[in-house]
Amino acid sequence: MEGTSRGGVTQHYVSYYYVDVTELTTAPARRPDRRAERSRQAILDATLQLLAEGDVGSLTVEAVAARSGVAKTTIYRRWRDKWELALDAVMIDELPRFDDPVDVGDTRAELLTFVNSVVKMLTATPYGPAMQGLVSQIATDPELARVYREQVVQPRLTQLAPVIARGIARGDLRPGTDVRLVHELLVGPIFYRLLLSGAPLDRGLGPRLVDAILAGFTLRTDNAS
Repeated sequence: MEGTSRGGVTQHYVSYYYVDVTELTTAPARRPDRRAERSRQAILDATLQLLAEGDVGSLTVEAVAARSGVAKTTIYRRWRDKWELALDAVMIDELPRFDDPVDVGDTRAELLTFVNSVVKMLTATPYGPAMQGLVSQIATDPELARVYREQVVQPRLTQLAPVIARGIARGDLRPGTDVRLVHELLVGPIFYRLLLSGAPLDRGLGPRLVDAILAGFTLRTDNAS
């Protein structure tokens, strides 16, 4: 505030205002952008349609834009390239639809729920064939590998961890069972069949994998070798 002068001495006045801090720190929640979500879903749906008609190698962002009716520039704002878009369509966007291995009081049943979602998805078109094409790209593209680890592997590890913890608490799994190792032993054989051996991804695969895990990670007795 401007000061006033009295007898050659300038006096300054300060005004204080009370501001409720909550007014500054509390903002209304941002509403979901429904238009953006509709565009995103249209892009992912178009990508799946094109993958079902061809393969990930022949997929182009131009074709996705034409099929979805969404501008190519909009697609590139969200996805770096066609590989990241395909990964989102066939895996990342599908994860929320996987069955959740909730506590049912049965470690075997919970592990089956976890692994059967993977088997079911990879036996379906376009998911399995698209992942066959994506794996080599994930292995050689560090950025795509980072996206896969952060948005696929880590969420699945997070989902599996409480299953393993409950299995240990029930005495079905030995203490110290490594969640990451169990995950790799459950999922690794599925991808081996999909990519290399050509053995079928049949309904019996999940139960066989789970039974092998339970046999390998069970509590050991004093007489066990």
